[in-house]
Parts: sequence; C-alpha cells; structure tokens
Amino acid sequence: MQVKDIMTPNPMCAEPSTPLQRVAQMMIECDCGGLPVCQPGSRRLAGFVTDRDIVCRILAQGLNPLERTAQDAMTRDMRTVRPDTSLDECIRLMEEFKIRRVPVTNEQGEVIGIVSQADLIRRAVAREPDLVEEIEEALEEISEPRAAV
Repeated sequence: MQVKDIMTPNPMCAEPSTPLQRVAQMMIECDCGGLPVCQPGSRRLAGFVTDRDIVCRILAQGLNPLERTAQDAMTRDMRTVRPDTSLDECIRLMEEFKIRRVPVTNEQGEVIGIVSQADLIRRAVAREPDLVEEIEEALEEISEPRAAV
C-alpha cells in the first residue's frame, strides 16, 4: 500500500501572510488540526501550522494571535512524503520524528495531500484489516513524548 491510497487529497492551504484567526477558522472548516502553508499564489510548500503551534509558539509566549500570521507559528523544517512512498516508510517517518501529520508533495514541491493519524486508522484499517496491530503500535510511538535533551 502506498501513501496515495490513504492520503487526504487536495488539502486547504494557508499562505504565510494568512492571519492566525483565519488559519484557525480554516481548521474548523476542514475539521483538522493542521494546515499546509503554501507560497503565495501557489501550492508550493513553505511550512505547516497546527493548532498546537499556535498555542505553543504564540499564546504561550504571551503574543497576541490576532496580530500574528501563519508564518509566525508555522514549522518550516518539515518531513514530507511522495504519493508513491510506501505506507510502511510513512509510518516509520511519523514514528521516528514524532509527527502526527505528513504533507504529501509532488516532484515540484507542491502539496497534493496529507497523511494524518486519522488517515492511517480510517483508511488503512478499512482496506488492510491485518494492519490494525501495526498501526496501533505506530500510534503509540508517534504519541510517546520525546526524551528530554
């Protein structure tokens, strides 16, 4: 099974200049906890912003989220996968880097999908019931706190 078989295609994207309030509204509209941030006027990936990023990078620092944009909260150094990446490799990447969502990009670096924990559960298990144990283990690994440095 490959990433393209389970990814959520064509996710809504914010731009770096999108106000955080609008980013939060977009997350509500999409019923998701994170959005790709794409370069203005394109689908080229510039970053990724999650609801947790807004809390930890903006609110916890005492900054006013109504005065901030997606670029203020987004993660710039992201891991991505291609549509033909194996599901096993995607799960390994999520486990190793403790990430809950992975953008799927094409050869030009444009966002064409996202693989989330929910996608792993909802789609992979429906198509491959024998993956249930492997996915449960992966979710435990992804959710386990990182060791203190």
